[in-house]
Amino acid sequence: MGVLLKPTSQMGHWAVEMFTDSARLRRTAPADTAPRSAHAVPDDVTLPQLDVEEASAERGFEFEITDVGPVIATLDQVLGDALYCDFIGRVNIDLGRWSHPRSEDSWVTIAGPVVEAATRVHDRTVELRYVHVAELHQVLIDFADTRAADDASG
Repeated sequence: MGVLLKPTSQMGHWAVEMFTDSARLRRTAPADTAPRSAHAVPDDVTLPQLDVEEASAERGFEFEITDVGPVIATLDQVLGDALYCDFIGRVNIDLGRWSHPRSEDSWVTIAGPVVEAATRVHDRTVELRYVHVAELHQVLIDFADTRAADDASG
C-alpha cells in the first residue's frame, strides 16, 4: 500500500499514490460521465488491457489530449514529493526510454517503461518507476509547448 497525495487543482481528475520506488497515477472519470445501468458493476473489476502487445517493458500508456496539463501537474507532484527525492538521490536516472508522444483522435500515446497499466470501470492507472518520471515529465512539457506553438501559428 502506498501513500495517497492530495491532488492539486491543476491535476484535474488525476491523483498520485507514492510507493518506495514508484508512483501510480490514477485518472478517475467524473460521476456524470459514466453511463447509467440497471445492473451494478463493482468498481474494482479489472478489464483486459487495451494494448494487444504483451511486451510490458516498453508498452507506454495513453490519455486524453485535454489531460496533457493535468498529467504534467501530476508528474510535478511526484517530482516534488519527499519519497521521490529520497529515492532518486540514491540511484541513477534511466534516460532515453520515452518516445515522442503521438496524438490521434484526441488521445496522446507515449511508448515507454510502464510498470503496470490498468483500465477499470471508473478509472485508469499507470505505475511508473521513479527513475523514469523526470524524463517523462520533460518529454510531455516539450510536447505541450510544441502543440501550443503550433496552435498559435496555425
